[in-house]
Amino acid sequence: MSQGIGKRREKRIAAMFPIRLWGMDACGRPFIEASTTINISRSGVLLRGIPAKLAVGDIVGLTYSEKKYKFRIIWTGGAGTSEAANVGLQSLDSGEWIWDLNLPSDDVDIYSRPPEHEHRLVARVKCFLSVEVCWESGAQRVLAFIRDLSLGGCYVTMASPLRLETRVSIGLWLDDQTKIWADGIVISSHPGAGMGIKFLGRNCQNLEAIERYLEHLSLAETQPSVRLWFPSSHSLKQRD
Repeated sequence: MSQGIGKRREKRIAAMFPIRLWGMDACGRPFIEASTTINISRSGVLLRGIPAKLAVGDIVGLTYSEKKYKFRIIWTGGAGTSEAANVGLQSLDSGEWIWDLNLPSDDVDIYSRPPEHEHRLVARVKCFLSVEVCWESGAQRVLAFIRDLSLGGCYVTMASPLRLETRVSIGLWLDDQTKIWADGIVISSHPGAGMGIKFLGRNCQNLEAIERYLEHLSLAETQPSVRLWFPSSHSLKQRD
C-alpha cells in the first residue's frame, strides 16, 4: 500500500469498523476471521489482523453490519514486517458505499500512514509460553501454549479452539516467577490449530511486563525463546 500522502486517485479515510472476512485461503482451506478496518475508500479497504494465508487475486467475502459483500485481494503485508497480517481489498460491488460514514465530496487523498512506533501494538514475536485460558466467568479453564505474542494479543495453540467473540481471561507465565493476567476476546478460530486473542483492558503493569518480554525476545538472534512453566493444581484455582 502507498506510504505517502495524496498518491491515490480516491480519498482514503482512517476508520475502524468491525468486519468478518471469509472464504478460501491460499492452501484451499476455508477460513473466517474477525477483523477491523484501518482505512476505507469508495472502492477498497485496508484490514489488520488477518493471520490466514491469502494470495493476491483471491476473491473473498466481507460481512459488515449483517450484509455480505465481495472483494478481491490486491495486496498483502510482507511477512516479518510491521504490516504482516494486513490485507488490502478492492470491492467487486461497483463502488457501492457500504460504510456507516459520510464520504467527503472532495476526492483528494489525504490519508497518511500512522508513525512507525504505532505499529508496535500489532508486531508479533514468535515464542512458546505456557498459558491458562479461562472462560464462562472462570467456570471453564484449560492449559495451552502461546506460539506468538504482541502487545495487542496472542495466538494460543489448541486442538479445539473457542468460538469467535468468546470473552476469555488468560494467565501468561513469562517465567517461573512471573505470571500476568489479561482479559481478551477470540478474534480468529482455526479448528485443529488454535485461536487468535485480542487483549482488552490491559493495565499498565501487565503491558510493561509484556513489553519487556517482547524486547528480550527481539534481542535474541537464535531460536524462539521457550518458557514452559507448569503450575501446581493449587495455583490453577487462584487468579494471581
